[in-house]
Amino acid sequence: MGLDRPLGVTEKDHGALEAVLADLNRRFGPTMLRYGGAEEGDGLATGVPCLDAILPAGGLPRGRLSWMTGRAGEGVFDLGLALLARISLTLPVAVVDFDLRVDPGDIADYGGALENFWLVRPQMPEQGWAAARAVILGGVDFCLLLAHSWRQVSRSVPALLVAALEERGAVALLGGGMTVPPHLGGRVAIELSCRREGWSRMHRDVVGVELSLSVVRSRLGLSGGECRLAVGFPRAYPNPVGVMGLRLGGLLMEGGLMEAVGS
Repeated sequence: MGLDRPLGVTEKDHGALEAVLADLNRRFGPTMLRYGGAEEGDGLATGVPCLDAILPAGGLPRGRLSWMTGRAGEGVFDLGLALLARISLTLPVAVVDFDLRVDPGDIADYGGALENFWLVRPQMPEQGWAAARAVILGGVDFCLLLAHSWRQVSRSVPALLVAALEERGAVALLGGGMTVPPHLGGRVAIELSCRREGWSRMHRDVVGVELSLSVVRSRLGLSGGECRLAVGFPRAYPNPVGVMGLRLGGLLMEGGLMEAVGS
């Protein structure tokens, strides 16, 4: 597994340990074991530098389930779709839309690549979780699950999804809601809190939402990091569309995203 030699373990014993771990992986699959130490750089970059900077893995953690909380109207859905559109430019992505409110046009409007995008509209919660696991195992690298509230499901349902994430090193992000069932919350690696701070306006029209995003719980490192973001809504007239990192001053284009920099 290529692990650093633990303290107190001789080089000979460490070699034997690695051989045993490699055999267990071969016999029982890669989800049989999980290393307890830090894994540097094991995150999926969102493409928004100020957001990736507050995430312990340098991005959304691979092989794990993350959760972005927020009440309706706080910007969670808009931010989730804008991030997914950005990631779709380089990786296959999917949305599991439990509330049946997402349209593929939403992803296209945010500049996403529809040829890398799949939309799941389940009629029952269990169908949505099962579909998320299926698309992950089928090759999707980032799956966004959206709901205003999370209903109770059997304990095995999220467990199977997490096992699929671990097997493929993929990422799943829950978007929305303020509470999750206890057995689901225990599987969340990083919890982000999304709060609307205001609106962006142009020509007296609302063209985006300004929000703050903070790490309120993390199993992978320190929590407490916070950044300010804005999501530009698609409009007929010129308007920065997508995710923006807010500070002070003018806007600087970086890799198709707008990040504000200041003095």
